[in-house]
Amino acid sequence: MTVKKIRQLEVVVGILLLFLCGIGLFVRWRTTGMQTILQLRLPRVLFAVCGGAMLTVSALLFQTTLRSNYIDGSMLGIANGAELMIALVNVLFSQLVSYRVLVGALTGGLILILLRGTLFKVQRGSFFLILGGLSLALLLAAATQLITTGSGFQGKSLSNTTWLDTWLLLIILLAGVLMLIWRWDQLNTFALPALQTSQLGFDEAKNSFTLQMVAGMWLGAVSAVLGTVFFVGIVLVQLIKLLTRVVSGHRAWLTALTGGAVLVCADDLAHFLLPTQELPTNALLMLLTAPLILFLLVRWTREI
Repeated sequence: MTVKKIRQLEVVVGILLLFLCGIGLFVRWRTTGMQTILQLRLPRVLFAVCGGAMLTVSALLFQTTLRSNYIDGSMLGIANGAELMIALVNVLFSQLVSYRVLVGALTGGLILILLRGTLFKVQRGSFFLILGGLSLALLLAAATQLITTGSGFQGKSLSNTTWLDTWLLLIILLAGVLMLIWRWDQLNTFALPALQTSQLGFDEAKNSFTLQMVAGMWLGAVSAVLGTVFFVGIVLVQLIKLLTRVVSGHRAWLTALTGGAVLVCADDLAHFLLPTQELPTNALLMLLTAPLILFLLVRWTREI
């Protein structure tokens, strides 16, 4: 796909995102009132837009720097680790729950450092990495389930999103964007084969640290509110890759827009689908992306 067509696709997705945001903000506005929109709906929609973008771009960064198309932060235990930390804070230090986005981001960064010293360092191909990551994710998920049983912990919906959550997420998003701009050339270097980058003297393990740290902190911040969503990052990133067939740096913006649009759509459905009940946002998000896995499987089968 040419650069011009990618730009056109970005405009289309951007318009769709604005439309979905409008639905999320103003449906039933006559019955809810403008004050409700400003205090409850607006921070939730903004969180969904930014959180969806951070969710998918983090997957793009992990897939690019780890050279594996079938992995994202949820499969490495980062999302589950952030969710576990929020559960611990909720049980032991409830006064810090208001800063859950910041706690999640710091947890994501810490787990990323631990992974770089263990799983990333000893991996022998993508299969080992995926298997080890899933094992860690399941362990952390089990620990979260044990800690939160009977505690009333809620961490899988955007229904309780606050302005503080949104402001902290925006700050973390901006900090990550600045770090990506600083290291953007390194991301494009990963488009070359590993043997060629090695011959050029490019240390992938060293130069991937900043990119992976951004991905880990972004995913941790989003997971602190949304909970863990498996495979969503993989599916959306691979879908955009299949449609555009360009290197990571050239499709990052489109990937971000798509992630934001899908999460806003899932959150709108979670809020409006049943008039008397709020559905879990992350469940709707996985429900929307699950059929895309079948689409990708069909396309990959045709290419074999």
